[in-house]
Amino acid sequence: MARNIPQYLTYQYPDIKVLLVEEEKFSREKLFRILKRRFTTLFVASNSVEGIKLYQQFKPDIIIVDMTMDQISQLEMVQRIREMNDKVQVILTTNHDDNDIFIHMIKGYSNHIILKPINLDYFFQAIQSSVNQIQLENEIKCKVAAIDYFPNSIDRVKFHEYLINEVKRTKQGTYPLSIIKMEIDFFQKIIDCFGKNAGEEVLTTISTIIQQRIREKDILGHGRTDEFFLLLPNTKADDAVDIAESLRFLIGTFDFKSIGKVTCSFGVTEYLNCKSKVELLNDAEIALHESKKNGRNRVTLFRKAH
Repeated sequence: MARNIPQYLTYQYPDIKVLLVEEEKFSREKLFRILKRRFTTLFVASNSVEGIKLYQQFKPDIIIVDMTMDQISQLEMVQRIREMNDKVQVILTTNHDDNDIFIHMIKGYSNHIILKPINLDYFFQAIQSSVNQIQLENEIKCKVAAIDYFPNSIDRVKFHEYLINEVKRTKQGTYPLSIIKMEIDFFQKIIDCFGKNAGEEVLTTISTIIQQRIREKDILGHGRTDEFFLLLPNTKADDAVDIAESLRFLIGTFDFKSIGKVTCSFGVTEYLNCKSKVELLNDAEIALHESKKNGRNRVTLFRKAH
């Protein structure tokens, strides 16, 4: 009678990258053949040094590591990888005869532990569980990215359209034009420490603070999740700096629920010497970079910084 093969044993995962670290040659080659049938992108290392290098270069999604009591270097490798990415999925294999204390110790560094000799059913159940977790986290990221955190602001494409029109008008006339680029300091740490709901609160609150401070003719746009652009028609650089400083103060003194204080960094530039749209945005980016390099929570004017 033919044996029914569990469905998860026949799955293939073309979008998942796997790193296998196994010192014993026979086991390494056997697992490689098994994994290669299911994963398009598979990296193999024979020791922890190779494993670290491959992880740093390719950032695989799942790490499969053989670990025994006399291979502490493998544990140190996993610790280092966890420091680089605490969300990476780690599957550890270890011998049945390793003592309970050692197995209990390595549990803290793994998502799954498979005892040797490896039972393929358990092994692929662990892989499927790790894949499910990766896919779930990717779905959450997509949903978070789709949420409108920026009420009353326009996206990067629309902002560029306004910018092109204002540059044309400035070239034809004599009035000034300035741009502010601002970025929330350490926004990813806010998400990591307090969750995406807290991140949403920060984004919507800062967007509201900006809208209340700027004039009706000013344009607020947003780029990546943690960055904003301000287009300021008929505004000289010094006046734009004043606006940026007032925003820095208002945001820095606002008390965010359950988070405390949040700061922003700013880069300011003025349309001068027939700059193009690209040059104008690059100058604002350079000035913002200077603010971040010099400690964040500050305003930098491009022409004064360079």
